[in-house]
Amino acid sequence: ELISINALDELKRVQAGSSHITIGAAASLEDAWAALASEWPSLRDVRLRFASLPIRRAGTMGGNVANGSPIGDSAPVLIALGATLVLQKGTVQRRMPLEDFYVDYMKNRLEPGEFVHSLEVPRARATQRVQAYKISKRFDCDISAVCAALVVELQGDSVSDARLAFGGMAGIVKRAAMAEAALVGQPWTETTLKAAQAALSTDFTPLTDMRASAAYRMQVAQNLLRRFWLQTRPQGA
Repeated sequence: ELISINALDELKRVQAGSSHITIGAAASLEDAWAALASEWPSLRDVRLRFASLPIRRAGTMGGNVANGSPIGDSAPVLIALGATLVLQKGTVQRRMPLEDFYVDYMKNRLEPGEFVHSLEVPRARATQRVQAYKISKRFDCDISAVCAALVVELQGDSVSDARLAFGGMAGIVKRAAMAEAALVGQPWTETTLKAAQAALSTDFTPLTDMRASAAYRMQVAQNLLRRFWLQTRPQGA
């Protein structure tokens, strides 16, 4: 038996608190993306390219995340922003980082009887540099070949933290751990960028399918890192 919970007002709320933005699992994609783009204006392009307006108004971000597609566009952005997933069973809730929710292709840590209640996304910080890129054959209403959501925190001219999440590069959306390690603690310079680009080949072994070849996906991912650096590098770097 299936029970629809998409009419519950509690699950449709999008609220900005002092420390995080809460997005109910039944909040529309349009409302959820509007809240994210308001907090991080650099996400506007990915928001508008996610799908057509009718689909964004009908679909939900909770559903997009729970679906677990490795080429979904919500998960890379939310993971890069450090989102926490709130799961509920009866009256009991538990929280986990969204990046830990996916275990394999279309497999997750949802337990029997549990449902996705909401997402909690930390508010923007002045030290953050945030960009997201969608690569697809059509500008909008198309599935991504690669989706990259890239976040670094800068202390002066050095990288104090990095969260680089990619869709379309593996069986699940995941962070580029080796590329992140190549960035953290280093000056945000072209030399550091090149080290992170090289590390991506250790992080991912993409597949070839109808949307893109493995070589194309890797080249695009590395190029997007360079684009990110060009948009966020300190003056004179």
